[in-house]
Parts: sequence; C-alpha cells; structure tokens
Amino acid sequence: MTVSSWLPGQLYMVSDSPRTIASSFPSSHKLSVKDYHHILDDKRLAVECSTIKFPNPSWVRVKTSKYRGIIGYVFNPDQLDLFIDVLVAIWEFPYSMPSGSEGLLNHSHLLQDKAVTNIICNGEIIGCSYKGQRYYRGLLLRKFHHYQLELVACPHADDIRLHQQSRFDTLFIKKSIIAFSMQFLHVGDAVRIITGAVWSLIGTVMLIDHAFGGSAHIELTFNGHQKELEAWLEDLECVFQVGDTVRVVAGSYLGLEGHVVWMDEELFYLCQWVSMEEVNNWCSVYRYKFQNIT
Repeated sequence: MTVSSWLPGQLYMVSDSPRTIASSFPSSHKLSVKDYHHILDDKRLAVECSTIKFPNPSWVRVKTSKYRGIIGYVFNPDQLDLFIDVLVAIWEFPYSMPSGSEGLLNHSHLLQDKAVTNIICNGEIIGCSYKGQRYYRGLLLRKFHHYQLELVACPHADDIRLHQQSRFDTLFIKKSIIAFSMQFLHVGDAVRIITGAVWSLIGTVMLIDHAFGGSAHIELTFNGHQKELEAWLEDLECVFQVGDTVRVVAGSYLGLEGHVVWMDEELFYLCQWVSMEEVNNWCSVYRYKFQNIT
C-alpha cells in the first residue's frame, strides 16, 4: 500500500478484492473509505512508476531490511526503476572493526589492495569501488526498493552527522542542518540575515510561520529606521551572545542546559547549571538559544 501521489486522499493497494481490503481495515477506519477504483493490470505499471520518484537530493528513512530506521541520502538522479540509490553510513566494513560499529570508510585501510578502483568526477577523486561495493566520501552506496523508503523532510542532526562528516554535498547538508535548528526558533530571538540586500544585519523575530517552507517576520534597524521584513528560515541563523542561556539539542551533550561563557566560529563553551562544569560543543549545528530559561 502507498499514498497516492497523483490525487490527495487516495491510497493505492494491491489486493485480490475490495472485500480483502475492507477486512484489513480497523473498525475506526472503515467509515473513512468512500469508494474503490479498480486499476487493470495493463495500467498497474504506469501507476506504480508514477510513485517511485524521490527528489534528488533528499533524505529518506529505511523502513525494512537490516538498515531499518537509518537515514540515507538519495543519490539517484535518474531513478529509471523501482530501486533507489541511497548513501548510508557503513555497518559492515570491508576490514576488521569492533562489532556494532557505524561510521565512514577509512580509505587508508584499503590503499595497499589492488582491488581498489578510484571513482573520479571532474578530475577529483570522490570515492572508490571495492569488492563490488561503491563508496562516496566514506559513505556506502546501497540500492533499496522504493517501498522500503519514506521521505524525510527534516532529519534530526544526529541522524545525519556521518553524512556531514563525509563532506559529501556540503551545501545540501548545511541547508538540512539549518532547517533542523530553525525548528527551535522563538519569537524574540535574535537572528542574522545571511543572504540578500540586507545580508549580515541582525534583527529580532516578531512572527514565525513554519508552514510552506518556513518564514519569519524580522524587525531590524536599516539606515537608521526600524523596518520589518519577511525572510525564509533557511536565510537566517541564530545569533548567540556570551551569557545566553541555552539547551543543547543534538550531539553527545543532548539536553544539557547552561549559559555561554565563551565562543568562536566553531565552538561554544557552556557552563552547565547542575555541576557548574565547563563543557564545549560544536556551535554551527548542535545548539539553540532558548527563550526565558531561568
């Protein structure tokens, strides 16, 4: 069964009869079914093919197989059949690793093996092929059936940390990280505009709309005058100051609360409230200023 992509409110199901479909519904859903439309076998392939496309690039979650639950990067510009190429973190390494390890391929472990073939794009080595597997920036290329995958609009930063470390498609991953962090934006927060005519100006969030891509109304001072403008969330970044109260929303310090005691472009140093111990974390991804934490 899959949600119809060509007509909202419809499901496409493969079954031997409407009676079988009806008997599989829980009682709470039976009144929701208004009608059944039979699709002939000669039309079935066209219907199934109309639902196989995933945006490229995009994030997907694997629903079945040993990779169940992991987030992958769609790496399949053509998608000519029901199988999708997805870049995932490695669970089974081509060299000895501790049981349960997850990570990126260490290319140096394969350098002495003549079976390694470099993958070159625009004169740059972007991966390698080894014993029937292909690796891009340390990520494994796997094929999954379309129905094993579901689209993920905004993955948690922790779920794509290895993709970020791989530095594959850094622009797309950076946008994904920004989209994740903007979920925590509050009215009254300070933000910096990072694109457009008023680039680098800092303003205050007055209103947030997370629907249809997400936007915010920002109040700022421009040429000596107060001005309010609307900006896409992806064109904003949170502004932090020493002394701000924060909660870490991803990474090894998830949930930690404290205040900023020092920061630079890459690191924040926080003093956590409970133990008064100083800790640090990556600032560009994993923390968000919370309003009115006391």
